Amino acid sequence: MKTLEQRRAKFAYDAVLEVKNDKSEIQKKYSSYVKSAPVLILSNGLPQTLAFYLSKMKMKDDVEYTLVKSELENYRNGKPNKFENKFERIAYAYLYYHISKWLAEESNNGVGLTSGKDPLKYLISEADVARVMQLTREAIELLNWMKRFADAMLEKEV
Repeated sequence: MKTLEQRRAKFAYDAVLEVKNDKSEIQKKYSSYVKSAPVLILSNGLPQTLAFYLSKMKMKDDVEYTLVKSELENYRNGKPNKFENKFERIAYAYLYYHISKWLAEESNNGVGLTSGKDPLKYLISEADVARVMQLTREAIELLNWMKRFADAMLEKEV
């Protein structure tokens, strides 16, 4: 059985590897966004940070992380997508999706702290203060790993 820290590290590695296989411009933006994410979360809160990432994707829909995943798949397969193939939007989508997937599906022994529910919607409609704090801590712990791997594996902005 793996520790939570090992599962976080593996998830973060796989997430960054997914971006590593994308265009250089997206790697640079993602790396930058991952580095600034913990500060954004600590200064604005996790719900506000996720909402900010959502606004940067400009999808103009009632968005759940699973829809972001579908749009990323469309992008990777060369199909029309709501990101209009703009690097900034795609990098934000990766980050939003990675944080959300961890919190919804992986963070609690494969169940997720939100039990599969979209984390942003869960945070603004169901979570009490203690749960918001728990999700916030968990997101920051994951991002610490993602920052390390992004720094080691991805191209950086000059």
